[in-house]
This record gives sequence, structure tokens and C-alpha cells, in this order.
Amino acid sequence: MGKLYCLRRPVITQEVIIVASKEKRALLPSQKRRRELLFIGLALLWPIMQFIVFWVVPNFNSIVMAFRVPDGETFTLINFERFFRELQQPNNPIIPSFWNSIILFVVGTFIQFPLVILLTYVLFKKVYGHKFFRVIFYTPAILGASVTTALYRYLISSNGPVEHILDWLGVEYSNQLALLGNPETVFLMIIIYGFWTGVGTNMIMMLGAMNRVPDEIFDSARIDGVGFWRELFQIILPMIWPTLTTLIVFSMTGIFTNSAATMLLAPDAPEASTIGWYITRFTMSAGSGLTGEILNYPAAVGLIFTAISFPLIMFTKWLCDKITNTVEY
Repeated sequence: MGKLYCLRRPVITQEVIIVASKEKRALLPSQKRRRELLFIGLALLWPIMQFIVFWVVPNFNSIVMAFRVPDGETFTLINFERFFRELQQPNNPIIPSFWNSIILFVVGTFIQFPLVILLTYVLFKKVYGHKFFRVIFYTPAILGASVTTALYRYLISSNGPVEHILDWLGVEYSNQLALLGNPETVFLMIIIYGFWTGVGTNMIMMLGAMNRVPDEIFDSARIDGVGFWRELFQIILPMIWPTLTTLIVFSMTGIFTNSAATMLLAPDAPEASTIGWYITRFTMSAGSGLTGEILNYPAAVGLIFTAISFPLIMFTKWLCDKITNTVEY
């Protein structure tokens, strides 16, 4: 009688599976990883090309131009000497432009920004009529600059709605050439225009950040009896602080580049000039070839104020990161 052999199935333990999977990964080619890298590279190719063409090349050329003169290849500081020479003149436009830029930044950061946070939080709480107010606040951000400029000009023009309201309130003012033509009110009109058109964009980003906060946090806060203001300062602001930091840094980067409002509303008013418009005005006159100006001088001015603003931006970013820890959810 022959022997009976019993074939037993091999015992597969967790350790065997782990070792086999490691050996399999070691033996498999890195084709999948290469495909992932290829996909990432192709996805980043277009934005990298745009960054190089529209930021690296123009800024590199502007830095080189700042240290040269037209048709000259030698290193020179003549453009910087011109800037500091004009700075010492009694009626130079640089000092008023500088302070106007600072005022716009202070108003936008310390007045407009907190107000936008509060308005966004009120809309986030879905108060009565919040959809209507949302449309009102978003409209300037949706419309183009040409439309908002034309609408704003009509509102503050001579015999416009604002003038009738001021007359009805009994406010006395000089209506020569309307509010934009009055040296005493033109910069105030620029501030109001920037305030009006800047609310919608910031509100969209803040409201999106608030909507990402989990509902469980608000439910727990409601059970604990957390009120309106405590929820805003102890829950909402810490949770959306990365978004607020981004907006603050963006505002800081535009401190010496803000020129759109002045260019659209009062390009010939020295009382409304900013550093951004000061540089843009020289660039436009140089590009036209009618005034004999050169592009090298505005390039030098831009480099000077870049050197001033860059440390301020980095310090602002560092300070914002130190205020509170980043919350992930």
C-alpha cells in the first residue's frame, strides 16, 4: 500500500506579504513614477513659460536698463543721480506721490480691510437680504475698469447724483470742474474709488475661506454659547488667517505700484499722483517718443522703490506668520 501524501497550502502571514510587496516594488521599473513626473512637468510648463517671458525677462531688462543710458553699454549711475537730484528740488512730484501711496495703503489696510472682514462675516451669517447685498458688493469686481470708471465719473460729475445729495445736505464745496477737477477733493475721490472697487474682490476670497470652515466647529460653538463677536475673533479669523495673510501681502506689494485709479480718473492732477503713476507716466511718455524721455530713468525709479518695498513685504509676511499658527482642516 503506497504512502498517502497530504499537500498542505503554504501559510501566508502578514510578514510574507510585506516582504513580497517590497520585492515587487524593487523589481518593478519606475515607469509609473516617470509618467507622474512627465504629467507634472507638462502641467507646469505653461505657467513657467509665462513667468519667464512676462516676469523674469522684463524685470531683468529693467534692472539692466536702470544702470545704462540709451545707446550706451557702460555701467552708470546717472539715472539714480537724476532721481536724488529731483528729490531735492522744492516742487518735486516725488514726495507728494510717495505720501499719497502711503495714504492709499493705510486706508486700504487699516480701514477698508477690517470693514471688508466684518461685511463678509455678516454675509456669511446669511442675514436678511444677504443675497441682494452680495450682488451690490460684487458688482464693481465683476464689471470692467472702463465701466466702473464711467459710472463713477457720472456719479461725481457736475450736476450728478452726488452733487445733488451734497446740495440737499447743505454741504458747501467748490464745484469748479466737478469733484475730480477740484485740487481739494480729487485725491479724496481717488480714495473712495479704490475703496468702492476693492471691496468685492477681497470679499470673494474671504467668503470662500469662511465657507471652508467645517460646520461642526460652528455647531460646537453654538452649544457652548459663543456669540457673534467671539465667533468672529476666536474662530473665524484664526481659521481663515492664511487667506488674510495672502491678502495683506498682496496689498503690501501694491504700495508703490498703485496707479490705475489715478490714470483712469485724474491723470493730469498732481494732487492725486502716486509712485506707481509717477513711474507709469514717465514710461508712457518715453514710449510715445514725443517728450524726449527715456525708459532708463523710470527703470531706475522702480528699482529704488523695489529695494524699499521688498524688505517691508518680507517683514509683513514674517509678522503675519508669527501672529497665529496655521490651522489645517
